[in-house]
Amino acid sequence: MRSRLRASTLVVALATALAGCAKSDAVEFMMRGAPRAEVHPPSLAVPLPEGRLMLAGDLHCHVLPPDAPYHVSRELADTVELATRERLDFVMLTPHVPARFFANPAERRWVVRTQRELRARLAAIPRAEGAPLFVPGFEYTDHRYGHVGAGFAEVEETLAALEARGADLTAHPEAFFEDWVARGGLLVVNHPVQRPMPGAPVLALRYDMSFRALLGLPAPPEMRWIAEHAQGYETFNASISHLRDLLFFEDEARSTRAASHLLDVAARARGPARLPLAAVGGSDSHDHWLRATTWVLSRARRPEAIRDAIAEGRTCVGGPETCTLQARPAGDLGSPWRGIGDELPAGLDAIDVRAGGSGPTTLVVDGAVVGHVLPGDEVRLAVHPGRCTLLRAVQGASWSSHVRVGCAR
Repeated sequence: MRSRLRASTLVVALATALAGCAKSDAVEFMMRGAPRAEVHPPSLAVPLPEGRLMLAGDLHCHVLPPDAPYHVSRELADTVELATRERLDFVMLTPHVPARFFANPAERRWVVRTQRELRARLAAIPRAEGAPLFVPGFEYTDHRYGHVGAGFAEVEETLAALEARGADLTAHPEAFFEDWVARGGLLVVNHPVQRPMPGAPVLALRYDMSFRALLGLPAPPEMRWIAEHAQGYETFNASISHLRDLLFFEDEARSTRAASHLLDVAARARGPARLPLAAVGGSDSHDHWLRATTWVLSRARRPEAIRDAIAEGRTCVGGPETCTLQARPAGDLGSPWRGIGDELPAGLDAIDVRAGGSGPTTLVVDGAVVGHVLPGDEVRLAVHPGRCTLLRAVQGASWSSHVRVGCAR
């Protein structure tokens, strides 16, 4: 079935291209048929952690303007309509901005102006109860070293504060991102493992869009800083999974699997503080389609609460099922279940684990599959009492962030 889908979709894409349609038309046609996860499932068999609600959204969404019309065909009004139709709770808007825009006076003025205009247009949209929340942001686009999604802070305020301190952003470009995070800003490494496909029939697939600093390659100081301090890695990118991995590799989870392994490695290498590192998802939509790609366990339906949940690693991608992953010390029936983003104490040699959803959940400890659990059941897993252990889950198309055991220092 999957091979027939791949072949038929390629035929449609080629026919569209030969008919003289724009590349975006072919992409939009194919992505409109991409699968949809159940955005707000009525039941997941396991209760969510106390005080948490599950929200669905997208952290990588382009919009015209500030994005250019040759690159993006969807304006803000279309984006609001699509997000409402897809029942999204939140969307982070990420128009492209050029690398080191803050060190180039003309580019700096353009980014400040377009971000100010985007915020004003968002503020002018009537807000109905339950309507999607929109977070203005940008995608820092360095074609040589990688892309970074940024939101939940303001460019103009960040630049003003740095100017007041006399920061030299030419000599120290990482200072912009340090101040961004200090002001509550979020940084996400986008499509970190998207390596080029030489000879691919679509030109965009021949570009290297991976994040070089995570792959052991030389990178400028701001990219090295982001690799060490970003709060999230985009482990699921709907465009890459459905258009690249499915069509050309017949493996829709190919990039998600590789990026999730990278997440495991990077989270363990975060130093003494062992700050959480969230798996996040993005549609990377440039056209007239959107999808829920990221689910967060938030304390409230407010932008700041969503940001906090992501920074704490309370996320799953691709579907909501693995957001139910929970653990507690083995045999301790009086201890509350801890969810993704939570920390279990050091010194444990075993934990009890459960998960919900509609099918078996694969359990991954420190990057290795160690077992499975059925919805509502419990299994016991051995852990090393003297080291940080990272537990995550996979169920169908859903992949979780970590429950951490003994990682706080």
